[in-house]
Amino acid sequence: MEILNFDNYDIRTTDHLGETWYSVVDIIGALSQSADPGRYWRNLKMRLNEEGSQVVSNCDGLKLRAADGKMRMTDCGSRETILRLVQSIPSPNAEPFKLWLASAGTQQMEEIENPDLLYDRLIESYRQSGRDNEWIKLRLRALSIRKDLTDTWQERGVIGAEYALLTDEIHKGVFDLNTREHRAFKGLDRKGGNLRDHMSNMELLFISLGEEITRQLAEKFDAQGFNQNREVAVEGGQQAGGSRRRLESKLGIKTITSDNNLLD
Repeated sequence: MEILNFDNYDIRTTDHLGETWYSVVDIIGALSQSADPGRYWRNLKMRLNEEGSQVVSNCDGLKLRAADGKMRMTDCGSRETILRLVQSIPSPNAEPFKLWLASAGTQQMEEIENPDLLYDRLIESYRQSGRDNEWIKLRLRALSIRKDLTDTWQERGVIGAEYALLTDEIHKGVFDLNTREHRAFKGLDRKGGNLRDHMSNMELLFISLGEEITRQLAEKFDAQGFNQNREVAVEGGQQAGGSRRRLESKLGIKTITSDNNLLD
């Protein structure tokens, strides 16, 4: 079993029938941000069966390690099944997740799963939400930098909830706010969705700077495990935060904004 990470959510995977299969309940937790993804999946299964969908029948029960350390039967699906399942889960994270799934693993994508097509759909969804081309370019770049960082962490022994803890260290250094406080500042504390989809151009620029510095420091100093990577994350965040404060002082501006991209 291998654990992958999407946006600070662990996604358990296993080899089955010669390919990578993914834990359905983990993916539902990441997309729906439900407090009870197991119940969400049970209700969704009933609806999909009533609609005559083949998604549920294409899932197999496989043994994965649970939070208590025991191996338990868990509904899993192939990449193709998961991509179709995502269509049934209303989530602003759907398109970024498809891109993440496209880049995870080494299997050849079918045409319908082509990463270029997924990028096109993600760009179109951002345009429909009113984002301009400059913001979209920054957001896509931020996704790439984030993926490189989490890959580096995984290679260096970071596991489970440690991804979120390290991310918070970078975030605090960059913005003088942790992610929860930043969400509240933007009026997102009671809303779902990805904080970064509500960031301004400058906020995206500086969080990406903090994560890129962190990645390069981790590689330069060969940081291993949580404690060493935490030291690096703190340093990376502080370096980017110092740059932010110098720019704000020079231009007389505030780069951290309460603006969000909510439509209601």
